Amino acid sequence: MSDLPIDQRRAILEKEIASYVRKGYRVLSQTESSAQLVRPKRFNFLLAVLLLILMVLPFVIYLLMYLAARDKTVYITVDTQGRVTRR
Repeated sequence: MSDLPIDQRRAILEKEIASYVRKGYRVLSQTESSAQLVRPKRFNFLLAVLLLILMVLPFVIYLLMYLAARDKTVYITVDTQGRVTRR
């Protein structure tokens, strides 16, 4: 199989990026054939208030879990054959 032109690789990458952006990810950096995206962690205020009203201990546990959580990051590349790799 021959190598894909950079325009086709870029189109494949853009399509993949669009699907992640719909899921709440943001593009941190992008080249012709790769992109790094991040989805910030989210704090659920409704759940936190509910847990605080019902019991203090579950709220404290939820708060600690939120503070320990990290943002989700994905690195997408498109090789010369048009195959998409996600890490």
